[in-house]
Amino acid sequence: MNILGLFRRTKSETTSSKGNRTLTQAEMLARVAQNEAKEQGEAKQQKSNNPNRLRTSEEFREGQRQKRKRRRKENQIGGLIREVLSGDILAREALVKQVPFLLYLSLLTLLYLGMGYQTERVLREKQRTLDLLEEATAEEKTLRSDFEAQLQQSSLAKSTSALGLEQPTSPPILLPAKP
Repeated sequence: MNILGLFRRTKSETTSSKGNRTLTQAEMLARVAQNEAKEQGEAKQQKSNNPNRLRTSEEFREGQRQKRKRRRKENQIGGLIREVLSGDILAREALVKQVPFLLYLSLLTLLYLGMGYQTERVLREKQRTLDLLEEATAEEKTLRSDFEAQLQQSSLAKSTSALGLEQPTSPPILLPAKP
């Protein structure tokens, strides 16, 4: 494709060889070493996969250790409980990095608890004040009813008779005004 000459190949690209190149001596030695390592790894794996081969006691112990490690990893809850009880979980680097955040959360928790206690104290004080107000209102109503009972004319006549005063029985007289 040649759209306005943007995708043209240069001469150096067209003249490069498309075939295999010869390897240097160092590259050939590296390839041989790599093949030998691969063959040794395959032989070792075949040896370990053969259930009928004889193993040394050290290989047996190492296999048992590996099985225990695998079981511990599979049993994550048991491993976690073990780590918590032994204290190993506190030494993890990931947990140590989170210490400032944990301190911040602890501070927020303490503030939350403190505000809860403060709110409860204010509500108790408010209830105590409302109880006192209700009691004062009831006492005021009682005193007002007693006072109004004393202001009635019959009660007033009894209290003034003790002083020697009597209520007039004749109507008041109008005095003429002098011009």
